[in-house]
Amino acid sequence: MSQALRQRCSDILRAKERREPVTMAVHGALSLLIMINVASVVMDTVEPFARNHIDWFWAIEIVCSSAFTLEYLLRIWSAPDDERFAGRFGRLRYIASPMALVDLVSILPVFLLLLTSIDLRFIRIMRLLRLLKFTRYSHGMDLLTTVLRQQIGMLGAASTALACFLIFSSGAIYLLEHQIQPETFGNLPKTLYWSIITLSTVGYGDVVPVTVGGKILAAFIALSGIVMVAVPAGILASAFSSELRRREETYRQTAAQHLQGGAHLTDAMRTRLQSHQEELGLTDEQAELIINDVREVHRGHIVDDTLFCPHCRKALRIEVSDRIHGR
Repeated sequence: MSQALRQRCSDILRAKERREPVTMAVHGALSLLIMINVASVVMDTVEPFARNHIDWFWAIEIVCSSAFTLEYLLRIWSAPDDERFAGRFGRLRYIASPMALVDLVSILPVFLLLLTSIDLRFIRIMRLLRLLKFTRYSHGMDLLTTVLRQQIGMLGAASTALACFLIFSSGAIYLLEHQIQPETFGNLPKTLYWSIITLSTVGYGDVVPVTVGGKILAAFIALSGIVMVAVPAGILASAFSSELRRREETYRQTAAQHLQGGAHLTDAMRTRLQSHQEELGLTDEQAELIINDVREVHRGHIVDDTLFCPHCRKALRIEVSDRIHGR
């Protein structure tokens, strides 16, 4: 009984069957609690409003923290039923996993508030980290984290090049401006701020070079910033496109298996395809287009392989005698 209950709990929390009513209700409730909690954190910073509704804010915090704590404990309890955390020390491996750490961070604020004397403003802002829990329930966030994980090497290389460029530009503007404007360009940390603002083409205008060389350097950095900032954006755009194509191809292969030979989709097939579609984060329009495309391909194959009567042009049905097979 305990094993079956733990397996059931694991299936619900991991959304093994996303269309299952209980799973949808649990994940919908948790998503709603995250949004309510984040909204309360935002409004809690409005001092007059927060003072007048302090009881409501405490009630929201207690309900949300209790729900997130229960979810965290249930995930630890049911972790061994996930093949990734099966076996010895499975629960410890789960506790150390990234998403488990996100869950832990989401419930820490209320315990820090009760057990320590940390500044309340820090607690308020820390509660915003509960937004990270949306990565469990949002296909868009799941796609984003997948792409970032895949492209971490290329993004790291682009970030390293960007950091080097910032350091060089900071040193250059320091040499050109520090004697004339020591209060704003007197050291590298100050010039680094200017380099970041200029390279990102924001240009607040609070710190500007006055020498000819400094102005030329500023123009060069601003133009270079268009290229430097565009590189990570191009990497992410290409990675998003590749990941979407990969997911569509994976769904296409699954749909082709179900529609092989021109078979009609049964309710069970549609349920499995729907579940696979949600796992991959595809929209209904994308899935429908893929299914229609697969049907057209199979329909074309059937037509090409059909024999027609040379006189009436009707399709021929060929029956193989049992004698040919020696039966």
